[in-house]
Amino acid sequence: MGELSVLYELQQAELKLDLLWKNLKELPVFEEFKRLQAETADSKEAVGWAESKLAEQRKRAKRLEMDMQEAETQSKVIETKLYDGSVNNAKELSQLEEKGKELRREREKHEEFVLLSMEAVEELEASLATAKANHKDKMLKIRELQKSGNEEIERLKDEIKFHQEQRDILLQQVSKELIEGYREKRKRYNGRPLALVTGDTCSGCRVSISSRTKNFLCNPNAVVVCDNCGRILVP
Repeated sequence: MGELSVLYELQQAELKLDLLWKNLKELPVFEEFKRLQAETADSKEAVGWAESKLAEQRKRAKRLEMDMQEAETQSKVIETKLYDGSVNNAKELSQLEEKGKELRREREKHEEFVLLSMEAVEELEASLATAKANHKDKMLKIRELQKSGNEEIERLKDEIKFHQEQRDILLQQVSKELIEGYREKRKRYNGRPLALVTGDTCSGCRVSISSRTKNFLCNPNAVVVCDNCGRILVP
């Protein structure tokens, strides 16, 4: 195989490497991982918020229960005084009756608040359970994505390593002068400074080559460029 043919293989190997590196940098798993990370952080925050609100509501429910018990205790004290015969004055009895009614109303009111508070506790417990389940699901998904993503990354790295080794083998088969010329042209032609001659046409620009150029191509040691695009022609 001539040097130009080897150089063309080198070009194709490096194009493959460019594509593999691009695919590695732009793996969808990276964007998906960022999205899941944000969602996991949000779900963790939701768990924290639910835990905080639940703790507050439980404290409030406890205070309301204590207020209700206090009103109930006072009500029993009043009832005892009303019926144990210790108070005989009509005015005092009337005042005690009113106080007893007021305490009963207060107790009923506290009971209603306690019930509402317990309902709120139950709702927050359900919200916390949902938030924890959601956070657990996000954590599971992110671990699964890490596993599959690492497998894909390793696969691409192995493929890159293989093509790098092939490139290095090809590099050893081409003269320094040809490599330097190839490197100089590579950026200009987006990694494709060499073009095969298919029939009488340059595969790089799809323009027919001249008879004079074809004659030069007969010399296996000549480096011939396309008259139209300037790529190195490989017969």
